[in-house]
Amino acid sequence: MCEANVYLLKEGREELFMEKVDRIIPGEDNTLFMENIFGERRVAKAAIREMELVHHRIIIEEVSQQQINVGTEIWLDLDTDHGHFHEGEEVRLNLLKGYNMKADLDAVWESPQVILVGQSGRRQADLHLHSHIGHINLGKEADGLIQVYARETGEKELIAKLLVEVGHHHHHEMQHIGLPLEIMPCGYAHARMGENYEVQVLQNGQPLVGVELRATYANTRNRDYPHTMTTDQEGKARLFLTARGNYLFSVSNEETISTFTLVKSF
Repeated sequence: MCEANVYLLKEGREELFMEKVDRIIPGEDNTLFMENIFGERRVAKAAIREMELVHHRIIIEEVSQQQINVGTEIWLDLDTDHGHFHEGEEVRLNLLKGYNMKADLDAVWESPQVILVGQSGRRQADLHLHSHIGHINLGKEADGLIQVYARETGEKELIAKLLVEVGHHHHHEMQHIGLPLEIMPCGYAHARMGENYEVQVLQNGQPLVGVELRATYANTRNRDYPHTMTTDQEGKARLFLTARGNYLFSVSNEETISTFTLVKSF
């Protein structure tokens, strides 16, 4: 049987919300439509917190309007239709500002800088701001697996990070680059829909335990981030990828908002 019981998480306690659910459809504004094998239907303003299908359990958590925390963040993305660049190809990126992968068309920039970290060390990349988009050109000489990050100072420091693959077959462990608040993948491999993806959150190079990590995806219809996780004792969190297109991870503290763009293969 493929059905599962749905439990609503309230103040740290799980309450049975609906039995033997075999259909869940995410809707607009953080709603979940649920139907069970008896034909009963319910709609909850909630997000899926955890799924244990082996044990026929799904845990959801209510989302209220007060919980929607619209802020400002920056993120990097590839200026190409596929997830990597070929050797000798001009490597172009975009820097955007907004929230939840939705660019703010009226965004005001505060002199952001973009840094390239590759085999030959670090160098500042050319950045040209045009309206709400920053255009970055790394040239045709870039090669291998490159880490690119952007920083902008203001009321809070905004950080964005992206891995750029030039060529193929770059599969190895990644090293952090010493940002004050940094999200990094636990090893590099092509990420695909229907697979788990694990990242680690670091603060000044040390694992950040018990912090809230949020994730969203391109073209989401949710007003706020649809996924929320908590880092474990190693500062790690894992997300099951269910949407096409790229994902964005975001973490914040009192001084910094930091994002990491996951470029997916499918």
